[in-house]
Amino acid sequence: MALFHAARNISRERQAHDRKTTRNLPGRGKRTGGRTAIRGRFIAFGAFVLGACSDGGAGAEPKETATVTATATATVTAEPERISSQKGEALEAAREAAEDAGYEVSAHNANKGDAEPSGKWKVCFEEIGYGTVDYGAVREGALCPKKDGGSLTWPRIPDVTGEVYAKAVKALAKVGLDEDDIDVESAYKDVSVSSADVEGDADGYKVCFQSPSAGKDAKPDTEAKLTLVEGGSCPSGKGTYKDRKNDPDYTPAPPANSGSGGGSGSIGGSGSSGGSGGAAQWNGQCELTSPAGNCYQAGQFCANKHLGMQTHNSAGRIIYCKQRADGQRWNYS
Repeated sequence: MALFHAARNISRERQAHDRKTTRNLPGRGKRTGGRTAIRGRFIAFGAFVLGACSDGGAGAEPKETATVTATATATVTAEPERISSQKGEALEAAREAAEDAGYEVSAHNANKGDAEPSGKWKVCFEEIGYGTVDYGAVREGALCPKKDGGSLTWPRIPDVTGEVYAKAVKALAKVGLDEDDIDVESAYKDVSVSSADVEGDADGYKVCFQSPSAGKDAKPDTEAKLTLVEGGSCPSGKGTYKDRKNDPDYTPAPPANSGSGGGSGSIGGSGSSGGSGGAAQWNGQCELTSPAGNCYQAGQFCANKHLGMQTHNSAGRIIYCKQRADGQRWNYS
């Protein structure tokens, strides 16, 4: 608005000046020309004023011109932390350690075949790049091949016969078996051995036989059985008796004063030697003897021809040939 009043004052002053000028000049044409010049100047000034006020209406302030400077920003990827070798570790743990250090992790089967590695597989090979790592792994418990992509191999069961139980367990643990995978049994049929007995005296028991045998693959879930004796020496085979007299098939040698006996000397079911069959009534001879001439003993098998009969054993006790659930055997009653 101030600009408008200033323009109007200038116009009035210019008109007054022009009127004075035109009065002193002869002829009407020059005065007319003066008015024409005044109108032109007024129109030009008005255009300037309107142009200055046209944007934003009355009271609008002139716009400021902003100078924009473009700045280039570069994206920098941080270098990942150094990671230690993960060979021999479970793949799951190796992957976690690498990712925590900022690496992108991939894994592949280090043996022949296309099986996908699982978290429990063991890392055998690793290729570490800038921000990436690739692990070559094998099945849990398997041996690492000499080169990536080799054949699948397993540890071998060691020979632990002759070792005490404690050393045998340590040797089997090295190929992946723990004590829970190992069962025990006695080398003798007439001697019992329990896990509790062995654990209480692991150095007092010796391994006589083992299963699986030495040289077999120690694959996952392999279970072993150790046949033991408590001190002493091992028998020639499993299933024998430490005390031969406990063997039902054992026939002791006849007493020195016994006769040759024989099947013909047998007594009937009623028994001529009768009574309770105690040693006081025995004459020192066994009425029935084995083909080898030995007295029969309780628990031994008896022949069909002796079924229902009785005889004395080498101790002078009467035994009877009877049919039982486990076959025909000599019994005390």
